[in-house]
Amino acid sequence: MKKKMVLGAALALAAFGLIASPAMAAPDSPQVASVLSAADQAFVASLATAPAPAAKRPALGKADCSASANCGAGGTISCTGTSSCSAVDQNCPTRGSVTCDGATTVCPNSCCPGLDCAAERAGCQSDCSPCPFNFTCNTSTCNVTCHCKLSSCF
Repeated sequence: MKKKMVLGAALALAAFGLIASPAMAAPDSPQVASVLSAADQAFVASLATAPAPAAKRPALGKADCSASANCGAGGTISCTGTSSCSAVDQNCPTRGSVTCDGATTVCPNSCCPGLDCAAERAGCQSDCSPCPFNFTCNTSTCNVTCHCKLSSCF
């Protein structure tokens, strides 16, 4: 694009020099006829026109998409992005979330509102005492497991 503009400017200057040169050489003589034909003059004039404005870019910070998810008793969460947005409503055991431009936000409330993993662990420890135990608590699936290692106890 810049090469075309430079070439156009150079041709316009050269044409101007050809047109102005005879007139400047003999200022007191009658007007000299134009060296360029009307078609050539139109072509040179078209080269000297201003370039068309560039395409307008989107404003910074403008959101092109948005997503929101229902979190049940926890209300809703949402996000905005410029390229991709998606949402999953909370439907336990699936935890709700929104993702915009690769950044994910998860619903703040658990799928298992009555599940207290700390209390469940304490109960498992008490049930297995004095033996060691394995314990897991998954708030996404609402599963709790407690395994007493009785063979290590005796």
